[in-house]
Amino acid sequence: MIELEDAIELAKHALSSQQETEHLPIEEAFGRVTGAAVFSPVAVPSFPRSGMDGYAIFAEDAQGASKEEPVTLTVVGTLFAGDDPERLSPSPGEAVRIMTGAGVPGAMDAVIKQEWTDLGDKTVQLFREVARGTNYSPIGEDIAAGQEIFPAHHYLNSTSIGILASMGLETVEVLKPLRVGIISTGSELVFPGERLARGKIYNSNLYTLASFIRASQAELVFTAISSDDPAEFAHIYNVYADDIDLLITTGGVSVGEKDFMPQAIKEINGHELFHYVNMKPGTPMMASKEGERLILSLSGNPFASLVNFHLFYWETLAHFYQNPHFGLKREEGVIRAGEMKPGKLRRFVRANVKAGQVDITAKNHHSSVFHNLAESNCLIEQQAGQTLKAGDKVQLCYWKEA
Repeated sequence: MIELEDAIELAKHALSSQQETEHLPIEEAFGRVTGAAVFSPVAVPSFPRSGMDGYAIFAEDAQGASKEEPVTLTVVGTLFAGDDPERLSPSPGEAVRIMTGAGVPGAMDAVIKQEWTDLGDKTVQLFREVARGTNYSPIGEDIAAGQEIFPAHHYLNSTSIGILASMGLETVEVLKPLRVGIISTGSELVFPGERLARGKIYNSNLYTLASFIRASQAELVFTAISSDDPAEFAHIYNVYADDIDLLITTGGVSVGEKDFMPQAIKEINGHELFHYVNMKPGTPMMASKEGERLILSLSGNPFASLVNFHLFYWETLAHFYQNPHFGLKREEGVIRAGEMKPGKLRRFVRANVKAGQVDITAKNHHSSVFHNLAESNCLIEQQAGQTLKAGDKVQLCYWKEA
C-alpha cells in the first residue's frame, strides 16, 4: 500500500505538462492558462489624461494662488472624455475646462480640481497652488508599451480578461485544455431517465465528476458506462484513446470477483503505477498509464470516488498547466461542532468550513452515503488513531467548486 503523497506524485508526473497552444478570443479565455508571455502592444493610457473634473493648466501658472489672492487664467475650451485633446493648443496663462478621463492637451502638466476654483466659463480663478503632475496621468502610467503583463502559465481570471481588453488585444494564446474521458464501470449502473430494474442503481458518479471537470475548463471528451467486462471496457477505451490525455474510471478496483480493473488495464496494454493507497475512503484507488495517457481508477462508492477524485485530479491538473491555481487548497481550521472516532487508516472526513470554523455535520460517514455531501464544502484530514472533537485544530482541503 502506497502513501498518499507518493501516489499523487507518481500520478501527476505520469502525465506530461501541456505544451500545445491555441489562440482564443479574449471573451472565451476565462479560466484558461496563457501559453506564452503576453506583452502590451500599446501604452495605457496612450495619451496624458485627467484624473479629475477641473481645469488643465500649466502648473507654473498656479504658483502663489490662494483664496485671498487667486490667480486668474483665460479658459480657451472644454474637453470631455473621448474628445481629441490636440484640437486645442493652449499657452501659458490659459486653462482648459476638463472632465475625468479626458486627454490633457499640449504641454499642460497638471489638473486643478474644480473645487479649488470659481468654476468660471471665460476666465477661471485658482484658489490653490498645484504641483506638476497633480491629477495628471502620463502616457503609460498603467502599462508601458512592450511591457510584459502576464508570464506563460498565467491563470486568466476576470480581471486578467479586462486587462487584455485594456491593451486592445482581441485574442490571447492559451494552453490547449486537458482532454478527459470518464468510464463508470458496473453492470448495475443505468443512466438517469432509464427504467430502474430490480438490482440496478442510477449512475451518480459520472455526473458529479463531469461537473467538476467542466468547471475546471478541461475538455470532457466522452462519458460512458461499461459492464464488468474487460473486453467491453477495452472497446470503449480504444474508441476514444487517441482523443484524451486523462481517463477517469469509477468502480472495479477492489478485491471482489467483479473488480476487474487490473485485468482491464492489461487488456489495453497499460501498466499499473500503483494500486491501494493508505487512505480512507477510497483505499483501492489505482493509477495506470497507457502510452502517454494517465488512467485514474477511483472507487465506485460515491463519496469514496469523490475523495479519490479531489485528492488526485486537482494536483494532476496543476501539474498539467504548470499553475498552482488548480491545485487542492489546504489550510488549518478549528472544529466547532461534531466529532469523529479514531480509525486504523488516515481518513478524509466530509465537513463544512466557514471563516476557519469547521462543522462535522454528517451523521453517517459511510462511503456509499452521498446525499449529505450537500452540507459539505471541504474535507478534513484525520490521522490514523486520532479522535476529532470540538476545539481540535485540523488540516482541511477544498477545491474549485463546480
